[in-house]
Amino acid sequence: MHMRPQRSLCLSIATLLLVTTGFVHSVSALAQTPLAAAVANNRVLPATPAKVDLDALIRVESKTIGSDGVTRTSLYEETFMRRGEQIWTQRIRPKQTTAHNHDKEGHAGHKHLDPFEGGRLISLEDGKPQMRLISASEKRVVSVPSVEFGNLGFDGSWERAYYLVTQLEFKSFKPATRVSNVSDAKWFEKKGEINESILWDNNRKVPLVIESTNRQGSQWRRITVIPRKELTAVVPWGPQLVKNFDQMLYSDFLD
Repeated sequence: MHMRPQRSLCLSIATLLLVTTGFVHSVSALAQTPLAAAVANNRVLPATPAKVDLDALIRVESKTIGSDGVTRTSLYEETFMRRGEQIWTQRIRPKQTTAHNHDKEGHAGHKHLDPFEGGRLISLEDGKPQMRLISASEKRVVSVPSVEFGNLGFDGSWERAYYLVTQLEFKSFKPATRVSNVSDAKWFEKKGEINESILWDNNRKVPLVIESTNRQGSQWRRITVIPRKELTAVVPWGPQLVKNFDQMLYSDFLD
């Protein structure tokens, strides 16, 4: 009997933004162009971003002060790559931790899918997002059907996965007086029950910082995007690298 993958294992950066920073919108396809130029009340949104190839490190930090007086903090990092209409994210695991390979541990009769074992590739094919889990160590490519996207932390929005924020979300932000120390990057903000700030890099077409905090100051989160100076020549999902990998389905790991 196959074991069903745990439903909460793989929260992506995009889903983390959706859930914890107040970006709660429909995940249906958006008819508007990402971050399209608009003028309203004498303010101008960033120009319509093109698709810009990018290699970056994403750092996610959070702090919560509980009613019990305990402050809880978390930190993790992911590799983030964009090529054309393809987006790659991969959790960076500390050397002190080792993923348990249940197949090699002799658990006969079931396969175990560890969503953090490799990386996640989201692509746009015929206008529809496609998702694959690629593991170099296991030498396999797992195709994930759209009905299972949510179980792996993907809300189905290619736009959000690519830009980390959609035009619809960004339209509610206003230019901030906060000074940016990065050329071609400007701060935008939104005030409310959750206060949010975005440092948008108009050159790389990506937010360099996304910050959010509640009014009480008991919850805080910061997502930092650190671009690499150069693009990696060989991508982890390249055809030559994965051509001999096992091609599998997500259903292969279900009960």
